[in-house]
Amino acid sequence: MSTGKPHTKQLMDNLQEGLQELDIHLEKSLASEVPIVKMMSAHLNLMKGKRIRPTLLLLICRAHNACGTSAIKAAVAIELLHTATLVHDDVIDDSDLRRGLETLNAVWGENSSVLMGDFIFARALNSLLEIGNPRLTPIFAVALDRMSQGELLQVDARHNRHITEELYFQIIRGKTSSLFGATTEIAGVLCGADDTSAERYRNLGESIGTAFQLTDDMLDYNGVSDVTGKPTGGHDLKEGKITLPIIYAQRIAEGAERERLTMLIEDPDVDSSWPEILEFVHRYGGIEYTMEVARRFIDEAQQNLELLPASEGRDAIEEIMEFILSREH
Repeated sequence: MSTGKPHTKQLMDNLQEGLQELDIHLEKSLASEVPIVKMMSAHLNLMKGKRIRPTLLLLICRAHNACGTSAIKAAVAIELLHTATLVHDDVIDDSDLRRGLETLNAVWGENSSVLMGDFIFARALNSLLEIGNPRLTPIFAVALDRMSQGELLQVDARHNRHITEELYFQIIRGKTSSLFGATTEIAGVLCGADDTSAERYRNLGESIGTAFQLTDDMLDYNGVSDVTGKPTGGHDLKEGKITLPIIYAQRIAEGAERERLTMLIEDPDVDSSWPEILEFVHRYGGIEYTMEVARRFIDEAQQNLELLPASEGRDAIEEIMEFILSREH
């Protein structure tokens, strides 16, 4: 993340205090007297991510001078919802590692992990209900609905070598963008936004979330596993996930070239076919196209940033958007 603006760097440093408070609340939210839940919660507390969603929420609230207890509880709810989906994703993908640590399903098995994900969902909703704002629960429910449908679409589309760009975006809008949108919409409501403004806040988050997923998918082509903390180099393809760089290359390639690329994508031995697939993707501009689309969504987000008053908080969100376009992890 850029630190070119001293006052913004100071804000981000100060925000770390809020994130530390968030961590404390997260640990309390996952507290239980059930031994296996205590062990799994302790393991999850070691697997801290970038916290980009709660950071966005707190920055919006900070820009409106509304960073109180309600903002922290909402940030906890969002991070718990995200964590629950990751726990379930690891079961679906049969993943052994996340953020450099063993996944819950690798340690405790699939059945316990699914139930732990359900437990985290419940605690997320409880944190939101503690705020006492009736406008927040429907936002949360809609996000969970859309995320579930997006994940189901992705599972159904696995190993579909002819997935369309339209279906790809339908999937990521559901599984990723919807939670970013709920994050910023909830922040807007906490800051007093009416229904019209709340919708613009949701659009802000969804644009950021879509760009985030696009750049995340690009990491499979450019990322380094010791930087990203997850396998790269055909990892998505091994899981049957066809992402935009390949979709675009397959669309642009013609004749024998397209047939060859399709054959490579269908090869179950991804490790051996990956170097040639990667060469095709770069030759036909799949990476450049994906980055171009990500920039387009960041530009859309920039338009809705006008909702926020000129402030250190808004500057910091702009830096997050710059980070998304240049990130390596």
